[in-house]
Amino acid sequence: MHRREPKRILMLSIVNPMVERNGASTVTRGLLKLLALPPLQAQVECVPVRAEPVRWHRLAQARGLLRSSLSNLPAKPAFLYSREFREKAISRIRSERYDLVILNGADLLWISEYLPPSIPRILVAHNIEHQVFDAQIQHIRLRRPLEDLLRAERQRLKEYELNGMRETGRVIFLSHEDAAYARLQCPGLRAITMPPVFDYEPPIRPSRKPGATLEIGLLGNFGWWPNRLAVRWFAQKVLPYVKHPVRLNLFGRSAGRKWTGDPRVREHGAIERMSQVWECCDFMICPAFSTGGVCVKLAEAVYNRMPALATHRAARGLPIDEDPALVFLDEPGEWIEFLNSAAPRQLAERRVSEKIGARFAIEPQREALQKFVNDAISPSLAAAAGA
Repeated sequence: MHRREPKRILMLSIVNPMVERNGASTVTRGLLKLLALPPLQAQVECVPVRAEPVRWHRLAQARGLLRSSLSNLPAKPAFLYSREFREKAISRIRSERYDLVILNGADLLWISEYLPPSIPRILVAHNIEHQVFDAQIQHIRLRRPLEDLLRAERQRLKEYELNGMRETGRVIFLSHEDAAYARLQCPGLRAITMPPVFDYEPPIRPSRKPGATLEIGLLGNFGWWPNRLAVRWFAQKVLPYVKHPVRLNLFGRSAGRKWTGDPRVREHGAIERMSQVWECCDFMICPAFSTGGVCVKLAEAVYNRMPALATHRAARGLPIDEDPALVFLDEPGEWIEFLNSAAPRQLAERRVSEKIGARFAIEPQREALQKFVNDAISPSLAAAAGA
């Protein structure tokens, strides 16, 4: 009996999932796990654009802006442009056989022109990047000339991103809202929505009675501007007006540097085990304000059945139903009123329903994702099967 050779996939990635701890790397680890499961059992070689996260982030951003002014690339993808990475990708494709290339992140669409058209490809759209960029502009106070410059840059990014999606032809989205938007902009686009999935078993959370001080958790990479905005919003507009004893626990790189003077803020920094978060906290908060993509930290809290207080924007595009363990409020006054009531202690004793939490497990996404990948690799066979 002839043994079928496993599919070989080259993933070109905006993150190194083996060393980075952020939303994109979390999503990437889940995707790699899904591709390795039977029946597909693909062999995936993941080549990150950088082995380690850039250390001098603002300097690299300035370099990206300069490169953008001298090329056709918008500033955001120019930030990740690397001749070394380009040569490495070309070398791998010339020396190895691959059935598929996965572009893990729209900022890498620029490398498509260096890939042979004979190899099918799929884009993983972690966000609608031009929408995220637009949200960033709205939250920065700018003088008119700079604002006009950034809005022109946003238009360049939009054209780059949507043209890249059209040329790639197949996209994995994390949010059904992002998928719907892209289909309107790119008629005929083949797309699938796969929410963030997590490659570990969630611990069983015992019934919890909060202590005298409520332990509130906020998880994220605080080097990323939406997470810095979330901390600033809570620390400036909510926390000063909370009269009940609370402590805000920040988990993640660069956590809360500006809030160390407040004794109610505790910085844990990067953590080794996610269970440290769930063990420490009574409930999580997710004050998200960005458009595009999904709030991975809310998805992970729900997967672990942790109660959460969040803005409605945090649940954007996620398969989350109404649940007593999930409270959604948007205005600072609503958060203050909630945290000054008896409701937070009641919230701490709840658990998200198992049904909702299971939507972010690996297995429910396996069949659809693997079919999407197989259809990209063998479109003629897929067409025949559907006939």
